[in-house]
Amino acid sequence: MTPMPSPTLVTLVTPTYNQADYLPETLDSVLEQTHLALEYIVIDDGSVDSTSQVLARYAGRLTALRQDNIGQAATLNRGWSMARGTYLGYLSSDDLLLPEAIARMAALLDAEPDIVCVYPDSDLIDGASRVIRRAVGRPFDLETVVVSQECPIGPGALFRRDAFEAVGGWRPDLKLGPDRDFWIRLAAHGGFRFVRESLARYRTHPEATSFRAASETTSHEFVRVLDDYFGQSVVPPALQRRRNEAYANAELLLARNALWRADWRAALHHYRAARGLHAPHRSLAAGLRLLRQGASKPAKVIYARLIQSRARP
Repeated sequence: MTPMPSPTLVTLVTPTYNQADYLPETLDSVLEQTHLALEYIVIDDGSVDSTSQVLARYAGRLTALRQDNIGQAATLNRGWSMARGTYLGYLSSDDLLLPEAIARMAALLDAEPDIVCVYPDSDLIDGASRVIRRAVGRPFDLETVVVSQECPIGPGALFRRDAFEAVGGWRPDLKLGPDRDFWIRLAAHGGFRFVRESLARYRTHPEATSFRAASETTSHEFVRVLDDYFGQSVVPPALQRRRNEAYANAELLLARNALWRADWRAALHHYRAARGLHAPHRSLAAGLRLLRQGASKPAKVIYARLIQSRARP
């Protein structure tokens, strides 16, 4: 009788910073995976809450490290540099995986050598782990990611180690979108596969929205990522044609962040920059989204100014 082949080793990394309330549920969801060849590395990035006590309860069941705070991207790169797995992935310390998630993703990478990344659909949960929205994921499309500045990949993604090493990991100089930048670079090495089944839970809670206070300098990461992408020697013609649209959307993200900081002057500046780069009607539609996302009464004032600015190019 021919023996069954051993499952491919997967390394999952969880960086955590002051998430002790959610961390046990995250850890349990990984340790309950049905994929037996699983290496799990958890790095406490200088937490000042009870994270160290939580991790102590899991001694012997995972690899736990503690370090001074260096940020998410650098922490993940450290974890992946230690990894022994053929396939790599990560899970934020407040998200969850269903028991079959890793086994399903690894099996797809085993079966399809041209695929460099595979990820499942996921459900949105609140701080109490209640599902508040089903199936929030969508297929990966490079043109959409670059132009719309949106990342469709949620928890449960796995990618090939050799492709990761080829692109050089996450950029530690990025704070707002190192994942989006990474997926854009990884896409040059093969296809992405979206599994239309919710095998993960993506959590939203007040502590997860600190990026809303991003400074003007930090927010310019959206433009820097585009500069790097369009500065390549080879860019697909379809994307090259939408270059201005991509930069317009980046300016709208800068306007959104300015709204969240209540920096009305900056919001107006970036909104008008977006209008100058791309069709006004598209910018106005995005302005309506900015108003909803601003979620504050003063945001209505700035939106009125934005509308009035239509007559002043």
